[in-house]
Amino acid sequence: MSTRLNSSVMLILCAMFAAMLTSSADAQDEVTDQGKANRPTVASGDLGSVNASSKATLHASAKSALQLVLSDKFGADGSEEITVTKVIEDKVGGHHIRFEQKLNGLPVAGAGMVLHADINGSVYSVNGDFVPGGDLPLNPDLSAVEAFGLSDLKGTRSGKPELSYVLGSDGNGHLAWKATFEYVNEEGPQRDIVFIDTSTGKVAARHPQIMYALFLDTQDCKQKTRRCRTISTSSIEIDTDDLAIDFAHNYAIATYNYYWNNHGRDSIDNAGMTLISRVHYGRNYNNAFWDGSQMTYGDGDGVNFIPMSQDADVVAHELTHGVTERSSGLIYQNESGALNEAWSDIFGAMVDRQEGAMGADIWLLGEDIYTPGTSGDALRNMADPAAMGDYDYYPTRYTGSSDNGGVHWNSGIANLAFVLLVEGGHHPRSGEPGIPAILVTGIGFAAAADIFYAANTACLTPSSDFATARYCTAQSATSAAHEQAVHEAWDAVGVPTYEPPQPNPTISLTDNELMSGQDASTGNIQNYLLPNVSDDQTVICTTSGENGDADLYLRFNNEAETNPSSSVNECGSYSSNSDESCTTGAALSDDGTGKSTLNAVVHAYAAYSNLSITCSIDSDSGGSCSLFPVGSSCRLGSECCSGKCKGGPNSKTCK
Repeated sequence: MSTRLNSSVMLILCAMFAAMLTSSADAQDEVTDQGKANRPTVASGDLGSVNASSKATLHASAKSALQLVLSDKFGADGSEEITVTKVIEDKVGGHHIRFEQKLNGLPVAGAGMVLHADINGSVYSVNGDFVPGGDLPLNPDLSAVEAFGLSDLKGTRSGKPELSYVLGSDGNGHLAWKATFEYVNEEGPQRDIVFIDTSTGKVAARHPQIMYALFLDTQDCKQKTRRCRTISTSSIEIDTDDLAIDFAHNYAIATYNYYWNNHGRDSIDNAGMTLISRVHYGRNYNNAFWDGSQMTYGDGDGVNFIPMSQDADVVAHELTHGVTERSSGLIYQNESGALNEAWSDIFGAMVDRQEGAMGADIWLLGEDIYTPGTSGDALRNMADPAAMGDYDYYPTRYTGSSDNGGVHWNSGIANLAFVLLVEGGHHPRSGEPGIPAILVTGIGFAAAADIFYAANTACLTPSSDFATARYCTAQSATSAAHEQAVHEAWDAVGVPTYEPPQPNPTISLTDNELMSGQDASTGNIQNYLLPNVSDDQTVICTTSGENGDADLYLRFNNEAETNPSSSVNECGSYSSNSDESCTTGAALSDDGTGKSTLNAVVHAYAAYSNLSITCSIDSDSGGSCSLFPVGSSCRLGSECCSGKCKGGPNSKTCK
């Protein structure tokens, strides 16, 4: 990896493309890397059939087929609701049916499934992100006021909080209070939809909305940030002698034409959406962004940037965020966010090529507007990401919380895979330690773009990761040779094939002995067992760690649920760090032996390293329940002598 850019230029790099949406510097709810919580995202094989004789029969048969797969493969219990949202027919007559999910009448944000059937109606694959109903709570423990108070979020909340289920950043489902927060940081205006767990008050997920866009509306903001004035609504190119306005308008037309001529797509929403472009935004504003409804371009400061609209790949990049928003809906953080960025880079390059870029220049992003005093440089180099300080090999990707989990830095991995798929050849650093020299067979621009476009519209879902992107692009290939080339390209950048998640081996504990050195990525679930707990004895377990957020749950004789609202756990401890303590009620064997096994589960709400865990049997408890008399602090009713645990959040006592 080459030397990283200096901090001031890196800030501009992060501000340039798509939504500069990392949380404020002092926020405590960041997560590192994106976990899947031991849940599958792909099922394939003989999965039933659909009947495409009419729209109604296609929807109904697809729903029936999906319900069977969800029950068999994804842990559904029948309480979940699934609804068809879009049907896409591919070039060979197959169908790809998108579904959204609800639980108890509430939407499940971040979830989504796609069912794939061939021309004969045979269902060969299902992929996506699904939240089983299970024991997720029906009602909130915390009011919206209490939950947002505990979360200590920065910014201004707009609108009334709403209840929603959400696929959390930890990989699990949550009942959450949902609200939009707006704030301004050093990168500019931000707007995030934030989901707060209704049991713990912790941030379950954060979905950034601003992504730092034939009917047109090109506006001049005159270096202000509001009250922009429409200059042109023409559907043809304009020449006003104002280059920033002309390029914004004309490159928006070029982007529209690319998607229409090559993929049959009618504007961002595939329904003729007006392309609004705001130009001359702010004074010396080094940024451009898509905010969900319109494009905004700053003029730059003349040193780091000239007007942002004066590069075709910048305009097409931002508008492609809108295409992704209305197709796969890739969430703009961690791996799904890096894919979101990469798809914008890829189709930005395709439009730049359409507008005359040639050779190596096609793969340079922002080269026409970045550092006007320096020739030959760019913001990103898709053909050699490391040359610009970005990551280009999946095993060594960035896994921290900066840059929204590396959405710009890690986009280089998918960018390079696309370049290799187009041109063929080897990874630019092949032969270096750890990077094998894998030869990729190039298939050309048109075929590669068709594959990546189809993956975005017919396969990827909001929380897709790199392995899922590999799966989706491979299955979007229309020939065995192209599918093989797709796998070669992802192999070259180190992205693994999708494998169903496997549970971690259970670890046995010894009474009162410390076990240290425990590591886990976000969403990981680790099970521990403490055997031979006598009837009426209680157990206290503690974890200790200097980083991350490990949550602890205990249950006798069965695996504990990673759910703060569980009705079967002995107890749960889920502070915002990795220091947890949890004490059971009296053990009671379920087989008449007089001995119970304690199951301890540690859930990595955020990645941790070198965690310690200890479980100790209280040999003197003997059923006296002396640890939890009336007035002692508690979390659940089961540990109280009286069986009653009441009070406000974080201040419950035995009654």
